Amino acid sequence: MFNRLKNIILKKLFSISIILFIVAGCQKKESNLTFETKSYTSSTLDFCKENICPEIEIERVTAIGNQELADSINNAIEQLLIENLTIDPDESSKILTLEAALKNFATSYRSYKEEFPDASAEYVFTSKSSISSNTDVLLSMSIENYSYWGGAHGYGSTSYLNFDKSTGKTLSINDLIKNQTEFLKLAETKFKKQKGIAAEENINSTGYFFENEEFILPANVGFNDQELLLVYNPYEIASYAEGQIIITLPLEEVKEYLSIDL
Repeated sequence: MFNRLKNIILKKLFSISIILFIVAGCQKKESNLTFETKSYTSSTLDFCKENICPEIEIERVTAIGNQELADSINNAIEQLLIENLTIDPDESSKILTLEAALKNFATSYRSYKEEFPDASAEYVFTSKSSISSNTDVLLSMSIENYSYWGGAHGYGSTSYLNFDKSTGKTLSINDLIKNQTEFLKLAETKFKKQKGIAAEENINSTGYFFENEEFILPANVGFNDQELLLVYNPYEIASYAEGQIIITLPLEEVKEYLSIDL
């Protein structure tokens, strides 16, 4: 009986030691994830050295280390840059790399200058990515873009990419918020308070244009170390002149609505 009990205990201890070894390995693997910034500019791109080029200035964060996680992060950032660099959305799906997108952008610019040689307007694309929040479970990255293809004005926007650090999965709003109905009520209350709209007033009473006069979450939700950020880019709920609208919600107030433990 004693020997049997001893064997059971030893087996459990062995199982626990294996689990701890695996966890330690995962933690070590996770800690190896580091970041560096890569720059792309008109003056350094090879295809711009012998031909006219638009103004290009990109500072891109690149993940290094845990291969699966790093690839997921880097691919998501690259895809976002490709989409922002490409005028035609249908065309962006055919472009597979950032270099190809940059070449396509330069080709479009050259075609424009050939067709309108006296035009004073220049094409511009700038982008800067940065780490907004980096916890044990979540990586939130901010990508600020500005583009100009002629016309009255350019367009600046901020995109957020949120990653599950255990899987590398890009997290959507549905992944992040577990009780959207209640969270939506809180977010609308915060929006009205921060934008000076009385609680009983219609959400569009001061000039916003929420569809059907119903408050909605923005396309971009991000995090910093203290807050959840609701980022409405120009034209999303207001005119271009209104600029970007950012609503901040302290993490302490939204933790109960989050699907992740921050």
